[in-house]
Amino acid sequence: MASPTVPTPKAMTPYVEDVDLSGFKGINLTLLQPSPLSRVVGEWDAIELGSAADYREIVIGLIPVVLLAIRFGCNTYMATRMLYNRREVVFWLNLVQAVVGVIASVCAVVRGLAPWAISCHAVAYSAALGTYIGTSAIVCILFAKAYYGTKRSRVVLCFGIASIALTFAVGLMANWAQAAFEYGSRRCATALDYRWIIAKFTVDMASNISLSGCFLYAMWVQGRSKKQPVFWVLFQDGLIYGFGSIVSNITATTMVLTMHSLTFWHSHLYGIDCTNAKLQTRSGKNAKSRRTGFDRQERLQRAVLPIGQREYW
Repeated sequence: MASPTVPTPKAMTPYVEDVDLSGFKGINLTLLQPSPLSRVVGEWDAIELGSAADYREIVIGLIPVVLLAIRFGCNTYMATRMLYNRREVVFWLNLVQAVVGVIASVCAVVRGLAPWAISCHAVAYSAALGTYIGTSAIVCILFAKAYYGTKRSRVVLCFGIASIALTFAVGLMANWAQAAFEYGSRRCATALDYRWIIAKFTVDMASNISLSGCFLYAMWVQGRSKKQPVFWVLFQDGLIYGFGSIVSNITATTMVLTMHSLTFWHSHLYGIDCTNAKLQTRSGKNAKSRRTGFDRQERLQRAVLPIGQREYW
């Protein structure tokens, strides 16, 4: 009896040399297809079921993602309360970046617990959504601080609009500059185009340093008029967290660009950005409430107490 004809495998498509796929098990290199918009590989899947040890690694890897999802949920709750009390644009932006973080983290958790319910590509697209929506919202908040802190400077206005547009555009390109695939026990991995990482790093550096520099200058002028150091003005107004967001944003991009072994944690640092933005807006609200309470108490003292018995804050 003649043996059945064995199909001839497809010719292997050349893949990018700067994307190292040697550490991923279960990959079928014959399925690689180049992306037309970047030098990284396109969409493809290769699944290999693993052992119980592989699933334990998945559970351990899910712990920080679950904590991040809980943090985003708390942020969303706080943002909703602040927006209910004050319907302003900054609080809308605060809520948007928190909701986007919830979507991305929940998709990652669902993928880890039930990999058949959501694909790696959906998880990658939700993470990209957080990049171009969540990060853009944070830049908008930073721009609002710089713009109103510099008394509505036209230069800051033009630069802020350009920074927001570039942040959104570069983040949107993440949909084409990444390749999501499965390996091992249905775990997800992502390969990023270095050109996109460099572009993201450049835009983040330019927007964060420039806008925060404008805001620091405004705070320096205010502190000089009140004879107070800049750090005390920032702390008193609840704005010190904004610069934690700047540091973590730049740190995450630098880490992705230079440290391949720690790139798993860059999404968690971007989550810290969102948390810092939430703490910033919440502390600003508390600072305003304290100042309002002090003013009310001082007016009451002036109304009912003699001049010699008044207590000034």
